[in-house]
Amino acid sequence: MVKISFQPAAAGGKADKADRADKADRAAASARAPAPAAEVLLAPAREERPPCHRYKKGGSVGGVCYLSMGMVVLLMGLVFASVYIYRYFFLAQLARDNFFHCGVFYEDSLSSHLRTRMELEEDVKIYLEENYERINVPVPQFGGGDPADIIHDFQRGLTAYHDISLDKCYVIELNTTIVLPPRNFWELLMNVKRGTYLPQTYIIQEEMVVTEHVSDKEALGSFIYHLCSGKDTYRLRRRATRRRINKRAAKNCNAIRHFENTFVVETLICGVV
Repeated sequence: MVKISFQPAAAGGKADKADRADKADRAAASARAPAPAAEVLLAPAREERPPCHRYKKGGSVGGVCYLSMGMVVLLMGLVFASVYIYRYFFLAQLARDNFFHCGVFYEDSLSSHLRTRMELEEDVKIYLEENYERINVPVPQFGGGDPADIIHDFQRGLTAYHDISLDKCYVIELNTTIVLPPRNFWELLMNVKRGTYLPQTYIIQEEMVVTEHVSDKEALGSFIYHLCSGKDTYRLRRRATRRRINKRAAKNCNAIRHFENTFVVETLICGVV
């Protein structure tokens, strides 16, 4: 701002004359000397206060961010805890529910004319999602068959028998009229496990003949491939006509007794290589 000063007026004419003369002298002096710079006074800028609401807004955003991160960490912890519980408890329980140790009594009308009561034991694993069954028949306590591992693959429509005594595999088309599907077999065994169904059943017989050697085991599917890998594997064919196997003919056959329905099946594999 420019500072401007005023001189008070003197009374009377002499004062006016003196003033005019004085002004004339000052004007002449100012003409000879450079004009002084105008005095400018700049008022200091008023200090602006930072708006409080901005800091509050930034603080609230930061709080929301921290809260969101905390929620994400909490949810991740819950997810990992759920996976742990599912893996180590639920799947373990499911595996126990899909594994069965079976013991069934049946009337053996094939070995002799007299009906004798015998017991068959086996371990069964049912894979509902993969749609296949695996049966392990240990060494029978009372004879009547060979120990074996059996796979019924419903996706491929194949059955594989691993005769443990011979250490050989035999593959044939799945017989769905005898073998129960995984879901139905699982329900049957669950009823047996709960005690609502106690099987006392009979035995039937099926006869198969060896036809050819299998070289490409991978074409049989992953389940049968893992069962028969490193073992001699052969194709089987069912006999079209059922006939009673006499003792002399039975010497050329190997028998595997197993339980996969409401009855026991004796599978005779004849022409064993």
